[in-house]
Amino acid sequence: MRFSLSPNDRRIRDLVVALDRAETPFAETWRSVGEAAVKLGLRRPGYHLVRLLVREDRQRRDARAKRRKAELQTVLAFGSPRAVDLSIAIHLLREAQRAEEFVLNQHKRRRDGPDDTTGA
Repeated sequence: MRFSLSPNDRRIRDLVVALDRAETPFAETWRSVGEAAVKLGLRRPGYHLVRLLVREDRQRRDARAKRRKAELQTVLAFGSPRAVDLSIAIHLLREAQRAEEFVLNQHKRRRDGPDDTTGA
C-alpha cells in the first residue's frame, strides 16, 4: 500500500474538510479519508498527512468561530447603554480578526501552492 501524496492535493484536503468532525480522533478521520480516497481512485493518504490537514482545518474553523462570536458580541453591544461595552466588544473583535488572519496566513503557503492532481 503506497501513501505518497502531496499536502497540496486539493482532493485530499477536500475529503478531510468534508469528513472530519471536531470530536473525532485523528485516526478515525484518517481511516474515513483513506476509504473515500480509494473509492475515488486515489492513493490512500498517510496518517501524517491527514493529521496535518485535520489540524490546519480545525484551527481555521476555531478561528472563524471565535471571530463570529466576537462579531455577535459587537452587534449586541450597540444596544447597550454603556459605552464601555461597545469599546470592549470592538477590541475583542479586532483580536479575533487578527487571530483568524494569523491562522489563515500560517497555512496559506501550503494551501495556495500548486494543485497536485496527478497523485504522483
